[in-house]
Amino acid sequence: MEFTTDKPKAVEALLLVASRMPGVTRFHASKALYFAELDHLQKYGRPIFGDRYIAMDNGPVPSFVYDVLKGEMTPKDRELAAGVLDVDTRWRTPEYHPGRKPDMSMFSQSDIESIDWAIEHVKGRSFGAISDETHKHEGWRKASLNSPIDYLDMLQGADPQIVELAEEFAAYGVL
Repeated sequence: MEFTTDKPKAVEALLLVASRMPGVTRFHASKALYFAELDHLQKYGRPIFGDRYIAMDNGPVPSFVYDVLKGEMTPKDRELAAGVLDVDTRWRTPEYHPGRKPDMSMFSQSDIESIDWAIEHVKGRSFGAISDETHKHEGWRKASLNSPIDYLDMLQGADPQIVELAEEFAAYGVL
């Protein structure tokens, strides 16, 4: 099962995380968004912005968001992400700060609730603790290293009606 990434919404979600966690690292931003999408998917049958998750060494990584954080984008995506984040590279690990306020009209109330929950879930936790937690997730365990994680595997343990709803949303491109 796949979703088409809503890139403008993904950028706004990343900005929302940076706004609520000033100085966030790539790792914590990526994991906050992973947990937000996972939470929303399991509760409502749809992710928030539908990024493609890759099973990397330290857990699932949202592919498009990770490219934005690294600054490795197509010209069109670079235009979309322009001015969104200020990057502080004085440290070994870059830190990200909001470049503007997020457009909250992009989100449903349930989107915001899942993002807020995920921020609290990762805030103050160590790299190792978060990575270890994600390594227990079915989607990460079933995917080959550096390969996409199937959304169906991310729904492991979800209510069958939610899984059916997710399949419909994915088939019709609904986010």
